[in-house]
Parts: sequence; structure tokens; C-alpha cells
Amino acid sequence: MKITNQSNFQPPVPSNAPNKNLSSMDVKPITDEVKILAAAHVQNTSHDDLYIINDPNVGEMTLESHTYDPERLNKVSQTLYFGGVADLFRGMQTHYQSFMSELKNTDPKLAESTGWGFSIDEKGEFIVNGTLSNESKSYLEEKLNANEDLLELAKQVPALFMQGLAYDRGADGKGPAWGKFDVNTDNFKDIIDFKEVFDASYSSMEDISFFKGNFDVLKYAQNVGEQLHNKAEAKFGY
Repeated sequence: MKITNQSNFQPPVPSNAPNKNLSSMDVKPITDEVKILAAAHVQNTSHDDLYIINDPNVGEMTLESHTYDPERLNKVSQTLYFGGVADLFRGMQTHYQSFMSELKNTDPKLAESTGWGFSIDEKGEFIVNGTLSNESKSYLEEKLNANEDLLELAKQVPALFMQGLAYDRGADGKGPAWGKFDVNTDNFKDIIDFKEVFDASYSSMEDISFFKGNFDVLKYAQNVGEQLHNKAEAKFGY
């Protein structure tokens, strides 16, 4: 099934929609595997959301029938890309922004530094990585793990993420999209950098669902896809 270039389909502008030139937004093309899921997701999305999917950067999307059956496609989409894990990151975005605002007041140099990131380890604790001193890493880890709202949401990510990868792999144990990458309990912290996801997915827009909670779901998917391609082994590919 081929979804033609979405720019040919222009939904009516809601009467209360703000005057935004979305075609000029700085949105990088999303990875091919996300295009496949976005193509299917567009069938169940609102007119406002279609403006985002219609962006020329998304381009043509092709869904091969032999790649995903509808049930499997829906499970992958709603677990990894547009629900599930994406919803957890959306929920964490506000807490992360508050954390960074506080850090700017207490340690502005550390807040502005791009030499660090953080993830969640197999014990369910935040761990800081990067080029910082051990003292700075310990300081950040203490502050991050004290943020209970952020931590409780983050703890749910690895298991749900790996469940989504299992859905993508299907019965034959091989995945055409993110499922081809080997992400497990032990190496999750070395592959998915939460800070990188938050920084990449932040949006000042929040009035339509793709940007709800100052979270751009397509940029989230783009960034996670890039992290997987750059840091994970494609152990389960065809």
C-alpha cells in the first residue's frame, strides 16, 4: 500500500488554528522506518496533526504489505513511535525542562555544557555520562535521581522500549525497523541518551497534539532512530 506524497492532501484549516507557516519549520527528514509507521498512523490522526505529517520533509511514505500485518504495525507504532515510549518522553519533557532551569540557577556552566548526557541503568537509576569530572557526574546523578517525577517515568522506558522492539521483530525474530537493533537491559544505558532525546524533541509549540507538552514526536523519533543507528548493533536485521 502506497501513501502518496502527503503535500497533495490539504485538510481544511480549523477556524481556531493559529497562523503558522509549518512548511518553513526546521524539521529534518525522519528515518525510513519512521516514515512507514507515520504513513499508517496518518489514517487515525486529526486534521491538525495532518499539517505536521504533510510537511514536505516527510515526503512519500511506502508501506509494503509483506513487511507488517496491520496488527503488528499498530503494536509497533503505538509502543515505540506515537504512543507508549513517546508518551513517556513527552511526560518527562516538562520535568526535564524544570530540572534544567533549576540547574541554570545553581550551576549555569554545567547547565550550558554539551559534554554530558544521562540515561537509566539496569537498577532503575539515572547515570550520567560524558566528559565531565567524576565530581560533576556525581552531583548531577544525585540531583537527577532526587527528581522523583522524572525518575518514575524514566524507569518505565527500557522495558516498554524492548517490548516494542520485540513487536517489530515478530515471529521470525528479525526486525525491519528499530527491532533490528540489539538493545537489552544491560546496554540500554549505553545507547539511549535521555538528555539528547529531550534536547532534540523540545518544541516551543504545544497547541496541537504532535507538539503537546512542548514535545515534537517526529523529532523524538528522528533522534532515537539516529542513536540506534550510531550506537547499537543491527543484530536482528534481515
